[in-house]
Amino acid sequence: MVNRQDQSTENPSSERHCPWCGSRDVRLVTRGYTGPTDETDQYFVCNACHRVTYELVAKNAREMRLGRWRAGGVYREPTTQIRYHISRVLKVGVNEFLIYLRPLAEEIAEESAAT
Repeated sequence: MVNRQDQSTENPSSERHCPWCGSRDVRLVTRGYTGPTDETDQYFVCNACHRVTYELVAKNAREMRLGRWRAGGVYREPTTQIRYHISRVLKVGVNEFLIYLRPLAEEIAEESAAT
């Protein structure tokens, strides 16, 4: 039998750090249509540098066909144009897909060089 800790007592920000500045002072915004948020995407905001980093984005079947996103590919966030590596694509409903993301190392290096 696996011994699991109560997840409600864990601080989700303790596991995350900002890829842009390295700070662990982040605020997670989880996806969901009930509760405190109605966000379709999941991301965290760094309280130190105020950057937004997406962890997963939701797409419908039409967007998936048009975007041709696949694991190992690149996703460009529309508002900031930051590029992310697609680590996984998961079909979660009849018409919904979740795209799991990680910022590309090149984007982080370019940002570090610019500052």
